[in-house]
Amino acid sequence: MASDGKDTDPTEPIRKLRLGRWTAQLLPRQPYESRYTADRPALGFSFDHQSGHHAIASDRVTPFQAMPNGLAFVPTGCDVYSQSRRGGEYLVVSGFDPLHDLDRDGGKSLRDPFRDRIDAPAVVAAHALRRTLLHPTPANALTGEAACLTLLDRLRAPCGPAPGQRDAARWMTPARLRMAFDVIEAKLDSALTVQDIADALGLSAGFFARAFRAATGQPPHAHIIDRRLARARAALVAGTGDLSALAVETGFSSHAHFTTQFRQRFGLSPRAFRDSLREPGHTPIAQKSAVE
Repeated sequence: MASDGKDTDPTEPIRKLRLGRWTAQLLPRQPYESRYTADRPALGFSFDHQSGHHAIASDRVTPFQAMPNGLAFVPTGCDVYSQSRRGGEYLVVSGFDPLHDLDRDGGKSLRDPFRDRIDAPAVVAAHALRRTLLHPTPANALTGEAACLTLLDRLRAPCGPAPGQRDAARWMTPARLRMAFDVIEAKLDSALTVQDIADALGLSAGFFARAFRAATGQPPHAHIIDRRLARARAALVAGTGDLSALAVETGFSSHAHFTTQFRQRFGLSPRAFRDSLREPGHTPIAQKSAVE
């Protein structure tokens, strides 16, 4: 995937891990443009909201918004074009064979591509696999393998929200989600509350929280923490040294709270993450390829 030729902020390296015959890659958030025909099936998972233009198994290029926590699948032979000015952190798992790894129906249910499938077990597994990729150890390899197995199994799961969440999910249109995301990004460094976001959309906090969770697979307060941590990771990649100041700048109540949340999400402390960027072979790169 080629970059768009514009100057970009420093970015993390692509992190890659072999787990048996499977390969897991964690792609950093950055601008991208890609066009390819898939030579193997691949599973994708979007950690961030992102927007751009794409054409999946079609010649027609259309705008898209990828939801955070969205599961995706591209079968062998599928034509893919995808472009985004900002991109988003993205997980790709490849090297599996639908006829063997997904033997419940011989892979017959995975003939067509899909994207933005919100599935709670897949969300948990993808976040566990990300922790393994960010902090690979022999012990974490078993966790990563288990996460891959869960993700592959969830490719065949029924799609769509639970019956009790369907009305809330339908209400949370892409435009309303975009408004919610914009409010969150604008106020990340402040004492942002779920009520603040609900007020911007003219909703009660309770209904907004249910609708947001149905649409994205996580409650709004968890998404707020994720976005604060993503901003903190970007600052660490850029060379920020004062972790206490960074905690305040990204909206955390203290250095201790920041460190606790960072370790829970990513499996290592902010300091250890920063040190890992200095290890040999961890050179930021300006290109990536992804499953849309």
